[in-house]
Amino acid sequence: MKISRSQLRRFIVKEVTKINTNFASLLVDAMISSNFWRYKHRESDVDLVDKHTFSTDAIEVLMDALNDASSSFGSDIYFLLSVTDDELYTLDQNDKHGGYPNNWIMRGQYRGPEKGKHIVWLEFRPLADSYDIRALNPKVLVGIISRTINHELVHYNQLKKQATSKGISEEEAWEELQCDPNQLPVNDPKEWEKKCGKKPPKTPPGREGYLSLHNEIDAYAYEAAEELLNTYTPEQSIMMLKMGNLKSSPVISDYYTYLENRPKDIQNFMKKVYTHLSSAANK
Repeated sequence: MKISRSQLRRFIVKEVTKINTNFASLLVDAMISSNFWRYKHRESDVDLVDKHTFSTDAIEVLMDALNDASSSFGSDIYFLLSVTDDELYTLDQNDKHGGYPNNWIMRGQYRGPEKGKHIVWLEFRPLADSYDIRALNPKVLVGIISRTINHELVHYNQLKKQATSKGISEEEAWEELQCDPNQLPVNDPKEWEKKCGKKPPKTPPGREGYLSLHNEIDAYAYEAAEELLNTYTPEQSIMMLKMGNLKSSPVISDYYTYLENRPKDIQNFMKKVYTHLSSAANK
């Protein structure tokens, strides 16, 4: 699919959520300086660090580095990291999820405010005994983790804006968000009705429903722009969109795959991607 110049011009919008790039850069520097990937992170190294959390030496080092950086910046972000103990997700050369060798991330989640901090949770995959550490590119690994963190920081800033605009506390804004089907998927309608006191609306199932949430469109647009800007200049990235080279960003490819029957959501997403790229081009 090609995008015309007139369409690109119409893609410029103001309603995008950005993050503090100085903070994001500090986190990247902290990850690189920690050399966390040199510590134990094999499947046999996974162990309980409390009653409910599995981790490894590598991820403990990474968590300390991120939280030290956050504290030094004066941020109220607290990073909570863990490692899955599900052997199905152990990373090896035959990885069917496409993560080998540089993507150790399993998932990330912004968990809202708690005791004066805002929690960003990341879960990692351990390495198989057959994993060849010589194949790892630490810079790529850190870049993937950074984009995942930045996605969650968009959600953090979304909550801050909602609390301010409504004149309520961040904790109250978080409670309201839990019952907003436009921001969180309704995975269990009965549980949702019990918690929120009303019947949930019908929403698209699975990945389509998740990607169509307006706060995810916002966060993934930022992530897609970062994907492109990690490899190309803003001008090159915009030209790639114009020429319809959507596979240059896995996130953009996902949106066109899963939301092919939701053109308004795709247009909204692409407007936000282009706005980020245009902003970068004008710096």
